[in-house]
Amino acid sequence: MSIFSRNVKRSESAGAKPVNLKLVKVNFWSVVRFAFVLTVAMGIGLVVAMTIVFLIMNISGFSALLKSFLGTEVSLPAVLSLSLGIALFMILVGTILAGVWAAIFNIVARITGGVSVGFTNN
Repeated sequence: MSIFSRNVKRSESAGAKPVNLKLVKVNFWSVVRFAFVLTVAMGIGLVVAMTIVFLIMNISGFSALLKSFLGTEVSLPAVLSLSLGIALFMILVGTILAGVWAAIFNIVARITGGVSVGFTNN
């Protein structure tokens, strides 16, 4: 038996208690900061994934087929610059959209009274 475990005896009459919570406001700057960190992580993942895909395709010989199809050679710096551009665009747009949605939620929650969420304690 661990010192962290304890035996809790619940009475038969103390059944599940429903709890209703209401979300009436979200902090705008917290949403923007969280969205920024999340989109930065997604941008890093995008750059890494595109680099790995390029390296695998380059090793497998797909680059020669792509060169004959496009007429130009696709290099690692070109792939990195494209993926960094997409990642920066994604960070900018994702952060702005999260802020807009937070502001819209606060306005709608003020009008309607918020979002009600119900939980049950088992």
